[in-house]
Amino acid sequence: MKKKQHVPKTKENIIFFPGMVEKLIHDGLAFAEANNHIEAAKCFDHAKEHIELDDTILIVYILSLLETNRQPEAKLICENLLNKKSPLFEQIVELYLTILLDLKAYHEVDSVLNKLLVDTRFTNERKKNFLQLKELSGRLAKEQDSFLGSGTEPNLSADKEKFAIEEFEKLHFSKQEALIQEAFHQDIKEVITNIIEIIQSKKVSPTIQTLALLLLGSNGVTTNILIEKFGLKQIVNPVSPPTPNAMERVESVTQHINNILEKDPTKLQLTTGLVHSHAYALFPLDWEAYSDEDVAQEYVNFVETLFGDESVQPNELNEFIKLLEESTDVIVDE
Repeated sequence: MKKKQHVPKTKENIIFFPGMVEKLIHDGLAFAEANNHIEAAKCFDHAKEHIELDDTILIVYILSLLETNRQPEAKLICENLLNKKSPLFEQIVELYLTILLDLKAYHEVDSVLNKLLVDTRFTNERKKNFLQLKELSGRLAKEQDSFLGSGTEPNLSADKEKFAIEEFEKLHFSKQEALIQEAFHQDIKEVITNIIEIIQSKKVSPTIQTLALLLLGSNGVTTNILIEKFGLKQIVNPVSPPTPNAMERVESVTQHINNILEKDPTKLQLTTGLVHSHAYALFPLDWEAYSDEDVAQEYVNFVETLFGDESVQPNELNEFIKLLEESTDVIVDE
């Protein structure tokens, strides 16, 4: 690991011996590598009193804290890293979920997963894992609440008035999203019919439709629902969505995009970001009648037009991508 120059914190009455902090960090890393996490944690404990540890070192520190059953301290470090938008976001999220599970904070796990499911930085495959973890944490939360009995607040029922379609459609996108997110750890039996109406509403964003469908699926609702998005129609069972769907095809599509734009990282990042956000809006449907290669190439063409290329010829798939982008633009602008 490349050595870094660490800037000491300003503290009165502390004498910094030359190389002291660097030695603490070096020893901490060596202890961690040797699985001596007690000593590793001690080294990092002392080092952090004198300097701000960089994110890479903090991750090793977090792992040592977990190995020594100091989860609350590890949780706090993770939260600080997430708040400051660390570039190691994905690694920190994984650690944070592990810590919450260790602490049996199942409702917090559920809340974090709800946000990750709409985060375009994560691949479709990762989101499948998040959904599985969400199902597990939901069951554990219910068992935990049942075991604690009267010692905890009862599982609240979703607000039927707010979920009434007339009221729901009046809400800002962010409030609609928050209402559904909350419902993931509430009793939704009384609002299932309302949620189906939300999924079928033409006044609701496709992204909200997707989130509402995931909500029904996570609660084991098997009612067949006619879903219409972007001129496409399909009868869907929330527990068993059709396959393939856009989210399942993302990995293949983005791989083709990588092959096309591997020498242009700026356009590559923009193009793959569009594919992920559009796939989520499309779910449980997909880019029907088009191969993964065709979809990838047309997304590349679409991004080229954003950079001023006027040679791209309009076609049906290109128009469809524009329609998808307009739907996500509305969300951003609200």
